[in-house]
Amino acid sequence: MNAGAALTLYVMSAATVLALVLAVVPLPAAWRRLPEWVGCIGIVATLAIAVVQWGDRQVAFAGELHIDRFSLLLTWIILPAALAVILFSWGEPAAAGRRAEFVGLVLAAATGMMLTVMSGDLITLFIGIELLSVALYVLCAIEVARARSLESGIKYLITGSIGTAILIYGFALLYGVTGTTSLDGVTARLATIDGMASDPLLIAAIVLIVVALGFKASAVPFHMWTPDVYQGAPTPVTAFMGTGTKAAAMGAFLLLFTGATQQVSGDWRALIGALAVVTMVVGNVGALMQQNVKRMLAWSSIAQAGYLLIGVAVGTTAGAEALIYYLFAYVAMTLAAFAIVILREREVESGDTLGAFTGFGRARPWAGVVMTITLLGLAGFPPLAGFIGKFLLFGSAVDAGMSWLAIVGALASVVSVVYYLRVVIVMWSQAPDGQRTARRVRVPASVAAVAVAGAAAIIALAIWAQPMLDLCADAARALTIP
Repeated sequence: MNAGAALTLYVMSAATVLALVLAVVPLPAAWRRLPEWVGCIGIVATLAIAVVQWGDRQVAFAGELHIDRFSLLLTWIILPAALAVILFSWGEPAAAGRRAEFVGLVLAAATGMMLTVMSGDLITLFIGIELLSVALYVLCAIEVARARSLESGIKYLITGSIGTAILIYGFALLYGVTGTTSLDGVTARLATIDGMASDPLLIAAIVLIVVALGFKASAVPFHMWTPDVYQGAPTPVTAFMGTGTKAAAMGAFLLLFTGATQQVSGDWRALIGALAVVTMVVGNVGALMQQNVKRMLAWSSIAQAGYLLIGVAVGTTAGAEALIYYLFAYVAMTLAAFAIVILREREVESGDTLGAFTGFGRARPWAGVVMTITLLGLAGFPPLAGFIGKFLLFGSAVDAGMSWLAIVGALASVVSVVYYLRVVIVMWSQAPDGQRTARRVRVPASVAAVAVAGAAAIIALAIWAQPMLDLCADAARALTIP
């Protein structure tokens, strides 16, 4: 069974249960931050274990879990995102009065994300996706006094349920074709049967799985829920959905396509490539029309999903390596951007609108610099990590004979410059409005720390790109281990 290999999941699960238990235990005023401390300690301890476990693949629970370089490296992305969300919750209105529930649900979602990327079986993969989804449904609606938050939770629940039904149907067909739910078993089965690539059931299974994971990744045309849910949910939750959920969804894509069904890649490469193209185009065009920064970042996350899907579409280890590297950069950029939005929301009314950022760079130069670095990174300006990640993704597409993907991606990046620079220009080109710069509440240092750390990570990932790429290459190669 090798149950000890799953120690990271045990620690996160224990922290989740403890945080939820604290929700029903009366705590003295001096201990009101205890749930946050439980969450932070649990995440840091789990991250330390994940670092120590780095090495060759360990199989746990008769193949249900694979703890290898791929799953551990994605865990290094998911856990910092969860930690950042808990740090955001300091002073967050959505967490007031229900801190323990907020922290517990964040930890539960992070556990589901980890379980997803560590899965060695379709059943475990499904459980991981559902655990993260159910926790996020509740988190979106946790600010019960605000109608938009409740609307966000309901919309996400309805669309997520549709995605769940499609996913389990696709898994059922894949099981029917291969006779196994083990990812390694699927790989072996597809490699030994002639003519399997043209089996209608297999093609139907692949299409259904792509559609279902497209819902989770906010890929077009399965993105319809994203702008409304991202705008309506509490901003820390939106940040988590835009980072951790994206990492888990892309991890699932890589496990199933670059890994398990690689033998029949001819059936799905063009499909996912077309999905990437449509997602990049629609996401960037949608972002152009937004006057709300939070909603603009939601459309931006749709476009970013398109770039990430290039790494899946090429179906090679080089594509997986580029995707994982860009995930690191994307998570750092997104967390930093949402940290600045949270800061502005707590200072003024309607702080997530474009008008609220008028003169913001002049009023708070450090925050303006962080936001500028973040937006330039998302746009792909050299020499930041966002540029390196896109360059690697586009290069992997060219090497795989899918140059059309690289061309569309480059053109889409040019379009994105318009709406990213629009925020930068508004922040720096106009004098700050005295009414808008009035400070309403004290912004916790934890939010500022996440913002600065995110900007530093964007630069560090560019300076030390090669060591990071070496880790990503090790993780990508782990996908093909028999």
